[in-house]
Amino acid sequence: MNRRIRLAVMAPLAVSALTFGSVSLLAGSAQAAAPSLSCSVKQSATAGKYDVTLTGGQPGVEVTFTGGTSNHRFISSTQANDSGVASTGGFIPVGAVTAEQGGKKITCGTVKEAEQQDARAQYSAGFKKGFDETKANCKAAAPPQGFNQLDPNFEKGFNAGAKAALESKFCAG
Repeated sequence: MNRRIRLAVMAPLAVSALTFGSVSLLAGSAQAAAPSLSCSVKQSATAGKYDVTLTGGQPGVEVTFTGGTSNHRFISSTQANDSGVASTGGFIPVGAVTAEQGGKKITCGTVKEAEQQDARAQYSAGFKKGFDETKANCKAAAPPQGFNQLDPNFEKGFNAGAKAALESKFCAG
């Protein structure tokens, strides 16, 4: 679209805006205020449990979360809070999770995607910690030990980070 055509299209809009002034501004702000729905599934700290969160919902309006397969179903309903956020959690079977509010339905993700995201996050956190601890003294650091069993992805990341630090310019010597 060239500049002349754009101006020709915009001219009636400018006249309308001048004629109706605050009406067009009011309509524009109402459109801008309408949030878009988003939803996510995340692995919870409790093994086998997942948290599902919807954002951008209408405050005070019921949100229904569903997931699973025809044999194993997950259904939960709650109201969106004053910020338009609704969340639920629990044991969610394999399959896609959806959220529905006021006739609008959105796919939140799957349990498998949540597990993969958690595995990547654990690996990344382990890599950073392993790299930082090894870089500090250029000696191979051991993964942290404690009362809880170390996440295997964190441990893999930690070991890879420690190795990368030893091979980096910081410890080359």
